[in-house]
Amino acid sequence: MLDPAGHDVTIRMLSMERPHRAVPMTGALCLAVACRIEGSIPHALATRGARPEEIRVAHPSGMLTVGAEVRQGNAGWHADSAVVFRTQRRLMQGAVALPI
Repeated sequence: MLDPAGHDVTIRMLSMERPHRAVPMTGALCLAVACRIEGSIPHALATRGARPEEIRVAHPSGMLTVGAEVRQGNAGWHADSAVVFRTQRRLMQGAVALPI
């Protein structure tokens, strides 16, 4: 279980009528935008962590950090960008034997 102080919003997403075991990237990006739009339900539910430009999204498999830049204009809200913060991890390692 994740510490409530360690994330800004918790999400459960459905995919093909079943709960997704994580959070799809597209859903996380849309949630980031929604959390930045004043007056929206996600904006009201999300807390603001130490880094307000990041939104820490808790899901059943852990946590994902996303962000978004939005602005309000005459025609309403506009999303300028959305970003996913990922860490690098080794996917595989191998060795090749070469004749001497």
